[in-house]
Amino acid sequence: MQHATTQKQRTNVTLTSANLAAAREFGLNVSAISDAAVAEAVRLAKAKAWAQENASAIAERCAWIEANGTPLADIQVLKID
Repeated sequence: MQHATTQKQRTNVTLTSANLAAAREFGLNVSAISDAAVAEAVRLAKAKAWAQENASAIAERCAWIEANGTPLADIQVLKID
C-alpha cells in the first residue's frame, strides 16, 4: 500500500531482540510495519471514540427501529427472514 508523500519524523521504538533479528533476517521494513501498525491503532481508536460519542444517538435509533420497524421495509429488495 503506497502512501502519499508525507513528512516523516524520527522516533525510537523498542522491540525484543528476537523480533528485530527475525525482521532483519526476512528483510522486513520495521519502520513501514511500525507506521502501518500505528495507523491501524489510530483508526481503531478513532472508531471507538466515535462510537462512544454517538452511543446515545445509536441507541435511540435502534430503539426507534425496534418500535417502528425498518424504514421502507415494504419496498426492500433483499429481504432476510
